[in-house]
Amino acid sequence: MNRGVWQLRSLLIQYCNRSGSSRGVKDYAERFLVPFAEANPQLSIAVSMRPGKHPYVRGWYVQDRPKRLSLMNLSAEQVIERIQLLRDMRPIGLRKNAKAFRTTPSIQGEWELGQKLDRPHAVVRA
Repeated sequence: MNRGVWQLRSLLIQYCNRSGSSRGVKDYAERFLVPFAEANPQLSIAVSMRPGKHPYVRGWYVQDRPKRLSLMNLSAEQVIERIQLLRDMRPIGLRKNAKAFRTTPSIQGEWELGQKLDRPHAVVRA
């Protein structure tokens, strides 16, 4: 949800009626889909059969391209988690800073990860 507006606007769940990899999705559709749809009236939910194909869910958002998640060999509880993940996603990109953190170069020069010191040094405490 972004500023009180749900970003997910529609879901499409596709699975095969005979495939073993769709067992959890079939169980989800029989037991949990109607309560989920009633709890989320802002969503348009469609379910379709794809014979001989692995199951997946696709979500369309208000301001972003669709996201697709595989539901292959998942239990009904795992399917619930995946669909709620799509519902709760915030696909809107956050603003990046216009310029880099530092605009002036360092006096000591650039530092690289794993850089070794030229000579041994001692730590002096005051």
